[in-house]
Amino acid sequence: MRITQKMMAGVFVRNLHKQTEAMLQRQEQVASQKRINRPSDDPIGTGRVLTGRTMLAAIDQYAENIAQGKTRIETADQTLAMAGDLVRQARRIAEEKSGDGIGASERELAAGQIKEIYDQILQLANSTHAGRYMFGGHVVDPPPFTRTADYAATYNGDDGSFRIPIAEQAEVAIDADGRNYFMSASPGGVDIFAELKNLIDGLEAADPVAGSVLIRAAVDPLQQAEVQIRDKRAELGPKLYRLQATGEHWSVFKTRVQDAIGRDEDADVVRAALELTQLKTAYETSMAAAAKIIQPSLVDFLR
Repeated sequence: MRITQKMMAGVFVRNLHKQTEAMLQRQEQVASQKRINRPSDDPIGTGRVLTGRTMLAAIDQYAENIAQGKTRIETADQTLAMAGDLVRQARRIAEEKSGDGIGASERELAAGQIKEIYDQILQLANSTHAGRYMFGGHVVDPPPFTRTADYAATYNGDDGSFRIPIAEQAEVAIDADGRNYFMSASPGGVDIFAELKNLIDGLEAADPVAGSVLIRAAVDPLQQAEVQIRDKRAELGPKLYRLQATGEHWSVFKTRVQDAIGRDEDADVVRAALELTQLKTAYETSMAAAAKIIQPSLVDFLR
């Protein structure tokens, strides 16, 4: 078969186009520092990168959930600690004012202190986090705890819990039923508000002897209430530890996923620059060879 000038020119042109495309690809890799700039660069690698990015999005969401959960647990623990201190104060007042020799004015002053403690605990029981009541179950309105003018408390929430997704099909549940903290919903539980009301009634009783009986009757339940709050705080510790451990796991795993994405997506800039130099040299060599073989007029046109 006779090789014509046109056939040789066609071969040179195709090779030059391939070399030009390869140089443009390396230039783009050097400029963007990415090996994959579009799906066609590496369809299989692109699939792995997209899967990795989906995993990173999920990890970031789990990390946000964990951060919110840790803050909620820490806030709940601080709230319960303050409530426990207030109950302890109320118990000490009951112990101090239960004697028959305590005067009416002294008991009246103590009753005012207990009323203040009652309202402080009520305020703590209505604490919120991220716009949601911590001890009201799923109910968002009205507040979980309200009281009447004569200090009779009512729970307006439900038995819902706060659930924190920390992984696929895994979550940490935090009890949000305020009755388990401040009332007698659980077996052997103490209704803190009812006991404080009994204490107020005893301190304000017209009959000092009957009042002393009511005051002394409130001491043991208030001591049990301290234990009740302490036990609920203890339940939060393992949950907080689990959140911390899971958060650390996701932090390490996120780094591994990012590294895997980088291996597929990131370019070896030094290697790409070296290949670009080699391609330029090959391109110039091809042009020089074409100049010797093909008619000068045609080579000039190709340039």
